[in-house]
Amino acid sequence: MSIGTKIRKLRYQNNKMSQEELAYKVGIAQTSISNIEADKNIPDFLLMEKICNLFGVNLNYFLENNENYTFSQNDNNTMIRKIENLGNTFPEGILENIIRRITNLEKTLSKPSE
Repeated sequence: MSIGTKIRKLRYQNNKMSQEELAYKVGIAQTSISNIEADKNIPDFLLMEKICNLFGVNLNYFLENNENYTFSQNDNNTMIRKIENLGNTFPEGILENIIRRITNLEKTLSKPSE
């Protein structure tokens, strides 16, 4: 199940919250929520944190069982730019840890299936 599908599922489980209401609560446009739920865009870390807090789930909820999701090179570049832009907001060492984990994930995802 994709991240977008999981967000849509959480909205419906939460009194069928509208995209507009979710967008308002996390401070973005409704069209952004629509694009995320349609898997056209990937939410950044700060938005994911707001969504997790709103629905009372942790980030692992969105990352588990996403084996069918693949990141394009454009997705990778976008995420890397966003992380680099956040560099000064992370405590020392955290950014390096995130980059190392992304690199390891990329290596894992690029391995051919056995």
